[in-house]
Amino acid sequence: MPDKIQQVLNVLSRERLSLPEFLVEVFMSKNVAVKKWLSQFYRYKGPSRIIKIWSMKSRRKKWEKAFVDSAVDVVAERTRSHLANDVIKKPWRLPHTELTEQQIADLLHDDSRFLDQYADGAIYLSRLLKGVLGEDLPDQKPCDAQMRSSVRGCITAMLLYTASQKTNAFQTAMGIFLHSTGCPARVIEVLSGLGISSSPTHIQNCLKTLTEDARNRIQKAANENDFYIIYDNINFATKRHHQRTDNIDRFESGTTATLIIVPPNENTNEKPPKLTVLRPESERPKREVELFFPDQHDNIVLNDACKSLVSNAIVESLPEGSSVFAIPMKAIEPLNLHKTTAFPLRIMKIDESTISGNIAILEKVITEELQMPESWIANPPVTKWGGDQMTTSRLESAKIHRAIDPDPFHGLRWVQPVMQPFHLRMTLCGTIYKTHLGTQAFPGTLASIVVLLNRNRMSTDKPSFSDTDDLLRIVFQAKTQLLYEFLKKDGMSDKEEVSRVTDLITQSLLRINDKGRPLLPLGLPHTNANVNALLFLRDMAVYLELDACIKAGDIGRLRHLLPTITALLHGGGNRNYAIELLRLQYGLRQIWTDEWSKAVLSSMLVNPKGVDGGWMPADMFQENINYLIKAVFAAKGSNLKWDYLRDSVSTNVRTFQTVARMFECQVGVRTNSTKHKKPSALKDIAMIIDSLKNSGILALSVESKEEPPVHCTQRPLVNDLSQLGIDAMANGSIKAFLRNEKMKLEHAMDLENVLADENIME
Repeated sequence: MPDKIQQVLNVLSRERLSLPEFLVEVFMSKNVAVKKWLSQFYRYKGPSRIIKIWSMKSRRKKWEKAFVDSAVDVVAERTRSHLANDVIKKPWRLPHTELTEQQIADLLHDDSRFLDQYADGAIYLSRLLKGVLGEDLPDQKPCDAQMRSSVRGCITAMLLYTASQKTNAFQTAMGIFLHSTGCPARVIEVLSGLGISSSPTHIQNCLKTLTEDARNRIQKAANENDFYIIYDNINFATKRHHQRTDNIDRFESGTTATLIIVPPNENTNEKPPKLTVLRPESERPKREVELFFPDQHDNIVLNDACKSLVSNAIVESLPEGSSVFAIPMKAIEPLNLHKTTAFPLRIMKIDESTISGNIAILEKVITEELQMPESWIANPPVTKWGGDQMTTSRLESAKIHRAIDPDPFHGLRWVQPVMQPFHLRMTLCGTIYKTHLGTQAFPGTLASIVVLLNRNRMSTDKPSFSDTDDLLRIVFQAKTQLLYEFLKKDGMSDKEEVSRVTDLITQSLLRINDKGRPLLPLGLPHTNANVNALLFLRDMAVYLELDACIKAGDIGRLRHLLPTITALLHGGGNRNYAIELLRLQYGLRQIWTDEWSKAVLSSMLVNPKGVDGGWMPADMFQENINYLIKAVFAAKGSNLKWDYLRDSVSTNVRTFQTVARMFECQVGVRTNSTKHKKPSALKDIAMIIDSLKNSGILALSVESKEEPPVHCTQRPLVNDLSQLGIDAMANGSIKAFLRNEKMKLEHAMDLENVLADENIME
């Protein structure tokens, strides 16, 4: 081969052709024979082989520079030409005048692939960046590979944006993300100049377009489907740096609302038929008073719930790898699993704390936000309006005031207030905490356990719901596990004993002696401390079952639990919530048809993700939306205008979430749910169990020669919420409620002269 090469070079020398001149002539030749040779050269990857050899052999710096310059020029020209292709740019164009939430959702449907898809379209640039970033190198850590891939996609997006600012999908998404997290406009302007984000003006235009799109979809959904509304107050603290008489700190109140679509018929996938609301008089139960108390079926359901909860607490204390399972709770009437369709409405600067404020909200939502047609307003169907106790109470009062108005719409006979379970759950939690708080002087009380566990955030006046909920659950676990230790027979396996002890504890909690107190399990001395402990477990079983049936989406269990909760809140002195629960039960058990009762209970729960066990109270869903709006308000500062919250934020909070989740997923940022993983409570449970044992609570046997400590017998008994509540209901509470319900129309007041918008703050 060397001889042949030398012969070729000799020919070139005789013809006075240099090697570069010869190669140029060959590659530029139009001769058919030469072209045939060239086609063979290209077919067998000649160019790539030559370039690789050239790269290895060019050792001198001036040769190296010439080679790199030429190679870069070729790659740059090819890449620019490829990026100019409209096929590549078109999928990433998001003109703000046509932007919709669905477009963003479709664009970001695969959170971890958004930037990868950006890069995959520009194949030349992507291959170049892969080589520069070393993505093809072996043995890369997954986090490093993800980072390099994201950087490649980001660079691709920046270059496409530089070539044409209409190719702006990445920049628009980044701009919305930065804006929603409170990034200053000046910083966004700088990043826009670098091709990382779109400009603040473009972002504002996008948000306004998204709001208009949301309003159009809301109005279309409301006109084509059955719906109900959840609303709640929202408060903002506005601070002024320079205090003046007309420029002071304020605490401003408004209202947020969400439209929730009633799901279609499961079998036909069509709009549900119109429901009959009221039972005929002839079909209503005659014995009204008895309907408000827990009946036999309610007690059976509560018994099953106690068994499930107690067994679950016991099983969690067993060694890891145990084959024992908790007793499952039987489903009664679970809702059909579906993803809830919900639309946040624009924020309203209306104070809902008054009757007229609530009337203004009703009218504004129907006429302005939903823009229901005249035919709907002329004959409005009964529509559910959900909120907390104060909201439903104000709506009931508004209906009384407007009862004599002959107009179907302004008479409010179409409004069905529905108290929602999240605020009910919080109230029940606070009632149990205050009832069993006790004092630090007596071991085993919640007050002493708060000190034992050093729970500094627990307050007697207004304890934090999340902290209180966590504490009560831990104490329930500890006392149940201690009872299991006490009642378990020596030498018996957990598999044999869990079921037996669960039955024994459940019977003790739900069986009542002649003094209205729970019967103590066999072997426990009858001390006030032990009685108080069992009363706590019984009250907590009701609270935990409320949470469990909500998560399961089982409105049958919820229906059977409401009478017991009504009694507990009566016993705890929560008159307002007790009255609303009486009103709810009056509807469910007396005046509403079965189909309307199911619709009312169904409106209490939503499932935002459409997953099993993913049900949540509708008012909690609204609180989450409020939290997202407040997060934007806090990030932007207290000078944020209500108009901006209304026109650019309140209807777009879900889009903010979608975009934030994409970027966090793309670069491997852990979400809050995993970053703030709930720590184990095993140590706290062990400390509580040791404290109870040392104090002689749920630990000493009647056969023991050791006498119970004095504090166990001399401490005061806590209120038996269930018995107190039933007594209060039997002694006139129910009769007074029924009397007031029947007298409503007689005391109706005409408020036509009262402006419904008197609480709208300008």
